[in-house]
Amino acid sequence: MSNVGEVEGVEDFGLYGFRLKIPRTWRVEFNPKGTREKGDIVFHSPKRNRIFVSWGPLADASKRFKSLEAHRDFAISELKKARGVRSVEVTESGEAMVCGHRALITRVTAAPAGGILAPRQPDRDMLSAHFYCTEGARYYVMYSMLNAPNEYVDFPAVFDTMVRSILCHSTVELGDRV
Repeated sequence: MSNVGEVEGVEDFGLYGFRLKIPRTWRVEFNPKGTREKGDIVFHSPKRNRIFVSWGPLADASKRFKSLEAHRDFAISELKKARGVRSVEVTESGEAMVCGHRALITRVTAAPAGGILAPRQPDRDMLSAHFYCTEGARYYVMYSMLNAPNEYVDFPAVFDTMVRSILCHSTVELGDRV
């Protein structure tokens, strides 16, 4: 078990003006329907833990939600309605700065619904980060799905490291580069 960067190292990943640091051993999966304007990608760890990043036009999020909190709360309510989910509890909620933007960081515990013949599944911890980039005119949602909790000593630290490494806009114009 390791924390991100301790053994595997990290590398930069970028797409459509969005960049972050990912563990070097992780695989990247693109949604083929994604575009520069709206899309999502998934980062897969060697043991199938996943971190998703979705983006879209900030104007769409601003029309649909009165606030960043409303956007986050909508995502939680959708999770509660998801098939196979018995209950969802917010276990931690806080704020962070991501590339100069206020971000909502939330940790939830989801209890899977059991079937008549299916054995009860353990509860799953999920982390999310929601933020709006006014410079890039995009909203971003990043969230995790933990399938192998023992892969890392502290998976929330891996998530936090990735979130805090995000660059969603650049203040340097291409013509200004040396």
